[in-house]
Amino acid sequence: MGGNGNRWWVVLLLLLLLGLGGPAAAEEKWGPFRGKIVDAETGQPIPGAVVLMIWYKLVYAVVQTNMEFYDAREAVSGPDGTFEIPRLSPPFFSFRIYRPSWTLFASGYEVQRVVVTPPTGQALVDPTVIEMRRLKTREELVQKSRARPGEVPDDRIPEFIRAINIERKMLGWDPIGP
Repeated sequence: MGGNGNRWWVVLLLLLLLGLGGPAAAEEKWGPFRGKIVDAETGQPIPGAVVLMIWYKLVYAVVQTNMEFYDAREAVSGPDGTFEIPRLSPPFFSFRIYRPSWTLFASGYEVQRVVVTPPTGQALVDPTVIEMRRLKTREELVQKSRARPGEVPDDRIPEFIRAINIERKMLGWDPIGP
C-alpha cells in the first residue's frame, strides 16, 4: 500500500493545483493587449497616450495572503491611436499571478468610455476602442487624477511618468519621478 498510496496522493495534489487556475484561467492575462485611443468628441486618434498593464502576485504567509508587484509593461499610442503591449511570458506557477489591471494616461484627457466588441468581450484582448474626453478648463486639469500606481518601481514606468510630467509642466507644477 505504501507505493500505490503515495502515488494517489501525488495525483490528487496535481489535480488540485491544476484546478487553482479556476475561472480566471479562461480570461487572457498574459497578452498581447491592444486597442485604439480616440477623442470622444471628434473620433480622431490620440497619439502619445500611455497604457500601463500591471500584474500582481499572491504571496502566501502564515497568517494571511498578500499581493505584491510582479511586473509592469507600458505602450505608447502611435499616430493612428493604436497601441500593443506584447505577451508576457507566464511563470511556472502562473496561478499565483492575478489578471493584470490597466490604467491609461493621456495629457489633457480623461477616459470617458471603453467600447469592447463584442460587449461581452475582454477589454484590450477583444477589439477595444477607448474614448477619451478632452479637458477644456484649467480646473478640470487640476482635478484630474495623476496618481502613479502603487508599488510599481519608477524604472518600470518611464513613459507613464514622462506623460504625467508633460501635463504637470502645462500646469506650472514641478515634475515627479527621477
